[in-house]
Amino acid sequence: MNANDPMRAPGGRGPRARVQSATGGGNGPETPEDGRCTARTRSGGRCRGMAVTGATVCRMHGGAAPQVRAAAQRREATAEFLRTYGDVDGPQEDPAVVVSRLIRQAAGHVAWLLERVQETEADALVWGMTSEVERQGGEFPGVDTTYSAAVNGWVRLYGEERDRLLKMCDLAARMGVEERLVTLAEVQTKIMFEAMNRALDALELTAAQRARVPKVMAGLLRGMAAEGRPELPAA
Repeated sequence: MNANDPMRAPGGRGPRARVQSATGGGNGPETPEDGRCTARTRSGGRCRGMAVTGATVCRMHGGAAPQVRAAAQRREATAEFLRTYGDVDGPQEDPAVVVSRLIRQAAGHVAWLLERVQETEADALVWGMTSEVERQGGEFPGVDTTYSAAVNGWVRLYGEERDRLLKMCDLAARMGVEERLVTLAEVQTKIMFEAMNRALDALELTAAQRARVPKVMAGLLRGMAAEGRPELPAA
């Protein structure tokens, strides 16, 4: 593609560069506070168009591209999740990690509440005390207790937390949390193996010792995955 190609963006950037700019590589900032496109015009000034919601550029500067729309939707879902449930550990942690942890915590709450519901007698699930009034004076002082048909407190709390968990999972799916966690795991794995290889180089192992490394690592990983403890091969 040459410099005179009409598909190139102002400043010599082609469609791919425009998409990358609009999506921020999948981790860019949300829509600017003033809502305007952040791209530059041929004269060097800032574009006067309005950015696509969740993106940083307008439709003319790549905001209509499918990749940009998908990234914008992920950002909007992320913002909604953190607005609703809180970014408990601050901006230094990847939102996908925060969301994953909050969902695990919510799932634990739901499981605990379900156990309480299952422990409740069947009749108590829909019938129970609905009011209790203490009478200090009068001819018959004491406590007036009223029983009637009512949803048990454990059932109500379980339903509320279950609905909350389902909403969290829906937002997480829209955020692309699973894909993001896979990407983070891949990066962490590469870093780990790079560090391991450097450590092995520094140890100056013999050829025979170095040849045993893959077998030892395979045994360790199998053991940790199956039983939570390493499985070392026979010497």
